Amino acid sequence: MAAIHWQSAADVLVLAVAIHLLLRWSREARALRLALSILALRVAALVTRELNLLITSWVLDAATIVALLVLVIAFQPELRRAVMRMDLFGRAAPERQLPVWAAVASAAGALAEARCGALIAVVQEDSIDELVTGGVVLGSRVSPELLQAIFQKSSPIHDGAVVIEGDQLVRARVFLPLTQRPAPEHYGTRHRSALGLSERSDAVIIVVSEERGEITFTREGRSSLAPNQDALLAMLRTVVPADSDRSRRSRHASRRTELGMGIAALALSVGIWGVTFLLPGRSVRVQTVPIEFSDVPPGLTIAGQSADSVRVWVRASDFVFDSLNLGALVARCDLANAREGVNVVRLDASAVDVPPGIRLEGWTPHELQVRLARPSRTP
Repeated sequence: MAAIHWQSAADVLVLAVAIHLLLRWSREARALRLALSILALRVAALVTRELNLLITSWVLDAATIVALLVLVIAFQPELRRAVMRMDLFGRAAPERQLPVWAAVASAAGALAEARCGALIAVVQEDSIDELVTGGVVLGSRVSPELLQAIFQKSSPIHDGAVVIEGDQLVRARVFLPLTQRPAPEHYGTRHRSALGLSERSDAVIIVVSEERGEITFTREGRSSLAPNQDALLAMLRTVVPADSDRSRRSRHASRRTELGMGIAALALSVGIWGVTFLLPGRSVRVQTVPIEFSDVPPGLTIAGQSADSVRVWVRASDFVFDSLNLGALVARCDLANAREGVNVVRLDASAVDVPPGIRLEGWTPHELQVRLARPSRTP
């Protein structure tokens, strides 16, 4: 087997990053099984192609394409949301979130004054994708006017909650999990939903009561009344990443999950690379490669040689042959131990440095006669 090249390591690393991003997105979008199925189909197609099972490989290729189409069609909103969030490396920084807090406080104050119920969830570090259901994808900048318009009774999406991530209002008409703990009797569905989500994540939830016109600030399973818009804004500005035991455990679990997905992505990448480049191919090609002389002794030049090229027989899969340029192959002849006159240099398998995925089956000639001489001096 040929030595591992740096290009192979780069290929494995890039493929591992791509697989990790796919697994991370599919986990958040609840499409992990489908994503793993697509990867498994692709690996199976590569293996069957190497085993010369042509019909089976065609069927698996077709199944992979169908699975990809299902992924794109069935999870189109999640894909659109992932594209919109490509510029967000993590959650919004505190200074970026200040305009969001101001917009939320302004909207909550206006809605409370108008006795219009509202439920606003602002995502922090923890993902809430596995905790909420439903939703209409929006993908708009947060503004007081938009929030007020959504919760008007004439709006078709006023039921449920809106979800804010960073400075984006990503979804509306989202249903949050209800708390299972005892709650005050005057708490309705909105308040119980806010408590339920805050008990399972570090999200900040603002509730506007339709009956009483009150604003409630909810976080970490606790609710506090905000007398007015300014008081709510002051509460929101105190929000910093939680340092409770639950939050630390959640972050540790998230890191373990990320590490597990990273290891799985690397293992899958190595497996795909190995199936593609390490299994013996079914095709053999004959290639004529030029001879490259190295370490020619100083003061000597090549005055003659028994052959100008070497014929090599190489084995690989058709995919590897189509992906690589065999015209770049050369046969290297080391003249470090050569002397003036005729030298017999033996060519071994290391003389032809074949890329990963290609196996050297044979070559001819196995030795060269190289005549070295001192360059003639002109008068």
